[in-house]
Amino acid sequence: MRVELQSFWVNPLTLNHLLELFIFVSEVRKCWSDKNVNLELLTRCIGDFFKENEFNAIKEESESGYQILAEDSPRFEMEGCVSVAVEGHPNDFFVDLDLCVEKGRRLLLGPLTMSLFGGGIYYLRRIKTKENWIRLEKEFWKYVDNALLRVADSAGC
Repeated sequence: MRVELQSFWVNPLTLNHLLELFIFVSEVRKCWSDKNVNLELLTRCIGDFFKENEFNAIKEESESGYQILAEDSPRFEMEGCVSVAVEGHPNDFFVDLDLCVEKGRRLLLGPLTMSLFGGGIYYLRRIKTKENWIRLEKEFWKYVDNALLRVADSAGC
C-alpha cells in the first residue's frame, strides 16, 4: 500500500517507536542560513522526491521540525530505511539524511568469512545497499538544492 506523503501524518509515538527499531549507519547533515524558507513547504518538496522515486513514506511534524521515513523503492533497493529530518527556523535550519538498518540485521563479518558459511548473498545485498545509498545521497542533495531555489523567501515576515 502506497501512502500519499502530503496527506498522511503519523502519531509521533508511532514514528518514534519505529526509529527505536533501527540503527543509523550513515548520517549526513547540511545547514543553511539566511534563506527565509518555509520549512513545511521544503518538507513537502522533499516528500515529492520520495514520491517521484516510488518510496513508501510517512512524515510527522514535531516541536523541532519535520521527520520523514521512507523505504521500499524499486529505484533504490536498500536494506533498511531512509530518515530525513528538517529542523530549525526559516533563516537557520538543517536537513539530516540518514540510512537506518534494523537492529540485529547488521552483520559485521567480512566477505571471506561470510562466504564460508553461505552468507555471501548478505554481503552482496550490503554492497548493493551501499551503492544505492551513494546514488540516493547524490540525487537527494541535488534535489534539495533545487527545491531551496524554489522556496527561498517563502516564509512570512
